[in-house]
Amino acid sequence: MQIPFGEWLPDQPEHGKQGANVATNVYYAQNTYKRFPSLVSYSTNAAGSENSTGAGSFRDNSNTVYNFVSTTDNIYQLTSGAFTSRKASLTGNADDFWTFTQFGEYVIASNGVDAVQFYLMGTSTNFAALTSIQTAGTCPVFRVSGVVRDFLVTGNIVNSTNRIQWSGINDITVWSGKQSDLQDLPGSGGQVVHITSGEVGYVFRQNQIIRMDYVGGATVFRLSVISPNRGAMFGRTVCQDNRRVFFYADDGFYEISGDTVIPIGAEKVNRFFDLDLNKAYSDRICAAVDPFNQLAMWLYPSKNNTSNTTGICDRIIIYNYVTKKWSLAKANASSIFSQFIGAYTVELMDILSENLENIHASLDTDFWSGGQMLLGGINEDYKAAIFSGTSNECEVETSELEPFPGLRANITGVRPIVDAAATVTVKTRERLADDKTESSSSSMVTSGINPVRESGRYVRANIKVASGTTFNHAQGVDLVASRAGQRWVIKLI
Repeated sequence: MQIPFGEWLPDQPEHGKQGANVATNVYYAQNTYKRFPSLVSYSTNAAGSENSTGAGSFRDNSNTVYNFVSTTDNIYQLTSGAFTSRKASLTGNADDFWTFTQFGEYVIASNGVDAVQFYLMGTSTNFAALTSIQTAGTCPVFRVSGVVRDFLVTGNIVNSTNRIQWSGINDITVWSGKQSDLQDLPGSGGQVVHITSGEVGYVFRQNQIIRMDYVGGATVFRLSVISPNRGAMFGRTVCQDNRRVFFYADDGFYEISGDTVIPIGAEKVNRFFDLDLNKAYSDRICAAVDPFNQLAMWLYPSKNNTSNTTGICDRIIIYNYVTKKWSLAKANASSIFSQFIGAYTVELMDILSENLENIHASLDTDFWSGGQMLLGGINEDYKAAIFSGTSNECEVETSELEPFPGLRANITGVRPIVDAAATVTVKTRERLADDKTESSSSSMVTSGINPVRESGRYVRANIKVASGTTFNHAQGVDLVASRAGQRWVIKLI
């Protein structure tokens, strides 16, 4: 009998499902779990002394990388592994999150409280107020923005939280003329919390999603409601990989494909996430994509982190949007974001991996010159970090099964189908109403088997790969079991 680990399905019963009960610090690739790397800091100093309120990573036309991180009172730039202040004396608070948007060679930063800021890559030293370069009209103070076609589209305007307003075509200095305009969104959709970028844009309200299509003429943009009663919980719960858009709503996780909103977490992880989330800090949820591994993920504070008094996040729920499978990871951070690292030094390469053989990119690719985007973040020490380490213990647990339906099973060994040494525990019970009995942890012997002694009607196997251990595949286990004097090998792969 072959039973795969399968995807992590915490919303389904522990017994009998075609999926794993536990999948931590891993992500599901095709028919296998792979290690999800731990967070490794690489900056020499911190970005202030508080949780970040936003971050963005950009490249100019010469392929130079610009990384920015905001706090309540400052915007920092990360250059050569060190943070430098580029705008001080800001006045927002911890709930006034910053949005960073690239428009051509400009980086636009806004939090809805302070004056909108701009940074001209290749020219600017510090951020400056966007109003200082406007040539027509007045740039509004806004919380969120995106670039749709050739327009900077802004939303959640001061005193008009349901308004969107866009610049002149291909000109952020113009806010009157050149097809610039504004639109107050009707109905009870709530505030504008996020605007995506691309050939089409999606305007997220708290309880509504609107698609923006450029049509030109007097209309400029056609606005179509594609989700009349569901929006984004908070703006930071939306992430995007080109045309693929993912978000978390009040009732779970979704993906947008064209005009269709597709549920991706229903009967899989939605209930787990709702119960695990520390709702006192729901606004700290931060979404990002790892385009290299094709993962969408949401960093969040769990309610079990009882020492959390600042809203620092400690868990990441992960969605592989190719395999459509979920998993979980642990990471202490205030934000995550897709980032360019810039040109690598030998020292930085050492931080990324202890062994050059473990680095996934060829040394002759543009990865090392900042051409490849990586998943990074700001850790609990407020330093820049990337997900490249092996310091997390990885854990996967099979679904619960009956090896011999209606009869008890004697388990004498487990062979992990993992290309690394792993420890094993076996959990059993006689009735579904009973508490589980757990065996002692067993290490692998020369034959590749982890010896155990446990018996019960319902059985599951738990596998752990120690921190610092690398592996490529975790597929399942061979369970050595017997009944009534008979000996069987039941393969779970």
